Amino acid sequence: MPTKLAEKDQMTIEEFLAFTGERPDGGHWELIEGVAFMSPSPTDWHQFIVTNVVTWLANRKTETRASWFPLVGVGTIVPVSPNSLPQPDVMVKEHPGRGSHVSEDALVVLEILSRSNTKTDRAWRRRVYASIPNCQHYVTISTERAEAVCYARADGWIEHTSRGLRESIELAAIDASIPLRDIYRFTPIE
Repeated sequence: MPTKLAEKDQMTIEEFLAFTGERPDGGHWELIEGVAFMSPSPTDWHQFIVTNVVTWLANRKTETRASWFPLVGVGTIVPVSPNSLPQPDVMVKEHPGRGSHVSEDALVVLEILSRSNTKTDRAWRRRVYASIPNCQHYVTISTERAEAVCYARADGWIEHTSRGLRESIELAAIDASIPLRDIYRFTPIE
């Protein structure tokens, strides 16, 4: 994480959305503490994991007729940091989409880790995602080994780690238990 800018020097969410609206499609931009960052291109393994998680969640929604909505993440309002708009890899929204670039109702936020996700970045994301009033779970998923770390509001945001392809990620808020073997399909970890 870079040095935090004085609030007067930070880009607002509105300025950020105007800025990204002028950029060609294809870039993954986030607003972090008032600074626009473009993320490096993800690996194919990262994208396989994203696809596997979204597919698993979509199938679960269909099977259970759940009221929540899984999707590849969009810019997420985080009340504790008003000049930030992180974009998680995957999210579960409580309400239907509105055709917006911004969400305020993430029940579950999932990040598939890459080299750019430092320990400081993960701690910052845990803190800001916990500030979303209805967010119940923040999950990080490794691209290097069968491992997921889940933080749950109900448990005071303490870390629960699942390791190995026989383990699962427990998401009580959406009544789901995602097997790691399904998450790592089509990757060398499988």
